[in-house]
Amino acid sequence: MAKKKILMVDDEKEWVKMLTLRLEHNGYEVDIAFDTAGGISQAIKLRPDCILLDIMMPAGGGIMALENFRKNANTFNIPVIVVTAKPDNQTKEIAEKLGVSGYFIKPIDAAKLMEKIKEVLLYK
Repeated sequence: MAKKKILMVDDEKEWVKMLTLRLEHNGYEVDIAFDTAGGISQAIKLRPDCILLDIMMPAGGGIMALENFRKNANTFNIPVIVVTAKPDNQTKEIAEKLGVSGYFIKPIDAAKLMEKIKEVLLYK
């Protein structure tokens, strides 16, 4: 069976490195984008099984990326899990209206994130 592909869109390089190791250890293939524009183009090109998305990033931010994912025929149905350091209810509400599958505030419990990813991918 092919590995499930996860696209991580986040500009915090140390966080990305740590989480990539954990995801790969759990059998996922990981692709990375370090800014909004890169995340949008990678998602369209790669069509991952799941996207882990930061909110506060260069080149537009996570909400802009999420809006783009939902408007594009190649990405509109890809599950998106937000992983952010921004504990802002308004941002969370916007993300939920745009159909995110989960919303985690950093620092996160990595085991809970892994469970959410597994849950989301059951239906892919």
